[in-house]
Amino acid sequence: MGIFRNPFKKKGLNKLEHPKDLMIGDIVKFSFLSQPDLSNKKFEVVEINTYDFKHDVSTQFSLKGEGGNIIFLVAENEDGEESLSVSKSISRKVVKQLFKEKDFAGIFNNGTGVDIERIAELDDLEGWTAPFYVCGTAGKSGYFHKGDYREKELPKYEDDSEGLDYYLLSSEEDEFAIEAEVYENGETEVCVTAYLELSAIEEMWPKGS
Repeated sequence: MGIFRNPFKKKGLNKLEHPKDLMIGDIVKFSFLSQPDLSNKKFEVVEINTYDFKHDVSTQFSLKGEGGNIIFLVAENEDGEESLSVSKSISRKVVKQLFKEKDFAGIFNNGTGVDIERIAELDDLEGWTAPFYVCGTAGKSGYFHKGDYREKELPKYEDDSEGLDYYLLSSEEDEFAIEAEVYENGETEVCVTAYLELSAIEEMWPKGS
C-alpha cells in the first residue's frame, strides 16, 4: 500500500493533533469536501517551506496525493480563529481561461480595490473558485525560504532567500482567493485557494504509521 497504509494498523497509535505540527512523511486525510480532488483523499507531506513578510511568518506544507496531485497547506490563525488555507498552482493558460487577461493584469498595475470577474467555470477547478474577486493585498514584499524554520532562526541574508511581491484577491465571503507571487527574477506563480475549517482534515498520522 506504500505511503497510504492503514493508520489503525498499530493499536494505540498516537495521531497528530494539529496540522501546524506536520512533518515530512506525515499523512493527511481530508473529509468529504466540495473539491473533488481533495474530498476523502489522502496526501503525504513531501516538502515544508517558509514565507516571511517581516512579522508575518507562515509555514507551507506541500502535500502529494496518489496521482501526483500537489497541493499547498497553511494552518492559519487570525485573531484566535483557526482555519486552513489550501491552494494549488495554476498555469498562465488557466488564468486566461478564468479571467480576461487585461482584468487580471490590472491587479499588478492598479493595486488594491481592483475587482475582477470569473468568465468561466472549469471542471478541473470544481470547488476552487468564486464568481467575483477583489484585490485586498497588492505588492506586499517578503521572502520565500526553502525549508522548515519553525524551530530555527530565519536566514539573515537576502542571498539565502528569494524576494517576492505578493498579491491577494479574495471572494466576497472570504471563502476563496487567488494568490499571485512575483519573484525578483520575473517569475510569477498563481494559485487558487480555498479557505476551510480545521475539520476539513479528517485524520492525520505520523510517518511510518
